[in-house]
Amino acid sequence: MGQFQDVQEFIRLARSAKTLADLRSLLEGTAKSFGFTYFMLGHHVNVIRGNLAHLSNYPVGFAEAMSKRRRFSDDPVMRACQTKTASFRWSELSSLIPLSPYQAEVLTNAERAGIGEGFTVPASIPGECLGSCSFAVRTGQAFDERILPAVQYVGSFAFEAARRLAQTDALTRDMTDGTPVLSPRQLDCLVLIAQGKSDVDTAQLLGLSKSTVHEYIENAKRKYGVASRVQLIIRTLFDNQLGFDDIIRH
Repeated sequence: MGQFQDVQEFIRLARSAKTLADLRSLLEGTAKSFGFTYFMLGHHVNVIRGNLAHLSNYPVGFAEAMSKRRRFSDDPVMRACQTKTASFRWSELSSLIPLSPYQAEVLTNAERAGIGEGFTVPASIPGECLGSCSFAVRTGQAFDERILPAVQYVGSFAFEAARRLAQTDALTRDMTDGTPVLSPRQLDCLVLIAQGKSDVDTAQLLGLSKSTVHEYIENAKRKYGVASRVQLIIRTLFDNQLGFDDIIRH
């Protein structure tokens, strides 16, 4: 792979994928055609839920060890994505970020698990947590530098396809598993509350009474079964009913 028409074919198939399983199979085959053994695509969070994307074929033992650690900031690749918008090779990591002892240990453990040199395509979408799509060869192997521009296209479109499919799955679960769904007016109130507005300010901005704003928020708390507004905000961010961009940029 690596020719422009092959990348176009991947994009076509990724856009038409119906499930995350379909996309995973497509991505695994594409990675192999590039000469890579492993891939990992996902949002940089330590939970897999809602409309958060996650696809990987990393060795099971290594993936489980990283998951149990539950501190994704300790992953040097994910940490580097916080400082870079352009794609990068893993051999460049020490020049991109100051590697902590644990981050260096993660790289060593990855090599021991059979994961060698890799290439990461960062993904940043306003209002969402960071993400990336990475490809890696087996320890001791190398990849052809000439394919990297094509790999970047594939990584970007793969992430967008996974994001779309994860959102579809989340909407389906919302309709079948009782996940709370707030009304547009409840979300309007909650955004302003999350921005630091009082009930009085929120009421004035939305043309409501203070008691109506209070009731919207209280009903939302009851839907989620939480006791405080902070918990409510966290849960709605977690479920992506609200985005960080809604709260921070105002």
